Amino acid sequence: MADLSIPVGYGLWQMYLQHVGLQHTAVVTLGFHVSTPPYTQANNNAALTAWQASLNPLWDAEVSFSRLVALVGNDGPLLRYESLNGGVGSRSTVTVAPPNVTYLLRKTSAFAGRRFRGRMYLPYVNNVGIQQTGALQSTELTILVARATALNANLTVTGTINVDSLALLHASSPLSATPVPTACTLSADDFVATQRRRLDRQ
Repeated sequence: MADLSIPVGYGLWQMYLQHVGLQHTAVVTLGFHVSTPPYTQANNNAALTAWQASLNPLWDAEVSFSRLVALVGNDGPLLRYESLNGGVGSRSTVTVAPPNVTYLLRKTSAFAGRRFRGRMYLPYVNNVGIQQTGALQSTELTILVARATALNANLTVTGTINVDSLALLHASSPLSATPVPTACTLSADDFVATQRRRLDRQ
């Protein structure tokens, strides 16, 4: 993330999630555009509430929204805001798949090309919601689609959260000019994703 460009007027959320049965912390990242600078601590507190409200039906009470960190573009060093204890999931008890298996939300924009699309990985997949092929069962997919819709709506509130759009933040490169962050929306993928993580032996 050291080479990720966060210009003035934009920010990056880092949502920290924990599961009581797993030792590691999962971090979900998402860029945003500030509606009317400055972005404040109160805005970040409201954003944590919105993250939790959007995603808690996906997970049971073993999953906690431990903290939300926002890194916000500034004329000098990035500004940092941290909000703690966003509560736990509200779903009935589920058994989760191994931690390298995740739900997948796609970040899409109005532009073509690999640089103008991205992915967001959500951990703690309901194990019984996955078919042998890796496709989500229809009920599970319906839940994930609703959560993506909720994130798009709940995180782009110009009043309390002070954000008017989600954004793809681009990495700087010596080979070309860094594009301005691109407005994007989230959509649910009907297959799970896997990440390169070794499974820990408890």
